[in-house]
Amino acid sequence: MSKFFPRLNMGKLKLSFYVVDNGGSLESSKYLSKKIPEAKIITSINNLGFAGGSNLAIKEALLNGADFVLLINPDTVIETKDFLIKMIETKADIVAPLIKYRLNNQITFDYGGKVDYLFGRNTHITSHFKNDPTDSPDYFTGACLLIKTAVFKKIGLLDEGYFLYYEDADFCLRAVQAGFTQKLCREAIVFHSLSTTTSKIGKKKISIIVSSHLRFCQKHLPVLSAPFFLAFNLYLRLKILFP
Repeated sequence: MSKFFPRLNMGKLKLSFYVVDNGGSLESSKYLSKKIPEAKIITSINNLGFAGGSNLAIKEALLNGADFVLLINPDTVIETKDFLIKMIETKADIVAPLIKYRLNNQITFDYGGKVDYLFGRNTHITSHFKNDPTDSPDYFTGACLLIKTAVFKKIGLLDEGYFLYYEDADFCLRAVQAGFTQKLCREAIVFHSLSTTTSKIGKKKISIIVSSHLRFCQKHLPVLSAPFFLAFNLYLRLKILFP
C-alpha cells in the first residue's frame, strides 16, 4: 500500500490523497475507505510491485493536474512540522527528506545512495549524526520523494520492469540525465520502519534482487563493467540455490 499527496497548486496549497491497495481485494479496499475517508483508494487485485503500484496513483495525479507528487511508504512516519512546506521550498525537481531509522538499536540517518558502476551493488550514505556532512548522492530512496510532475512528463513513470529494488535509483539517474535536479532537505525528517514490507516476501527477496540488479546494470552501467556485474549477479543467483 502506498500513500500519495499529489496535488499542489502554487499560491494556495491543495492536497489530494491517494492510497494504493496493491495486491488487495474489494474487502480490504472497503476497509481502507472507512479507515481513511479522505483518501481515494486505488485497488489492484494483482501485486504490481512498488513501481507498478506507485504508477497507478501517479497517473491519477497527472490527470488531475498536480504540480508535485509525494511518494511515501506506509511504513513511514513524518516527524517534522510543516514537512510538506519545507520540502516544496527546497529548490529542486526531486526532493528527499532525511530518512531516519533504527538499526542494531542505534538511530541512523540515510543521506541517499551511491551507484557502484562496476558491480552494480549500490550502497547508502549513512551516519548516526543528523548534520553529518556527506558526499553528494547519486539517488535517493523511494520511501519518500517529492517529485515535480514535469519530471514524469519528460522521462516517463517509474520503470515497472523492477518489481522491487533499484527502481528509485533508476528513476533518479534517468531524471538527472534528462537535466533535472535532486536535493536532500535535511530540515524534513521521516522515520522509516525497515523491512516491514520486504519481510513478507521471504525467500523470493533474493530472486527479486537478482532480476532488478541485472536490469539496472544493463540500463546504467558501462559495457566494460559487464564481466563484473554479471559475476556479482551470478553470485546472487547461487545464493538462491545454496542459501
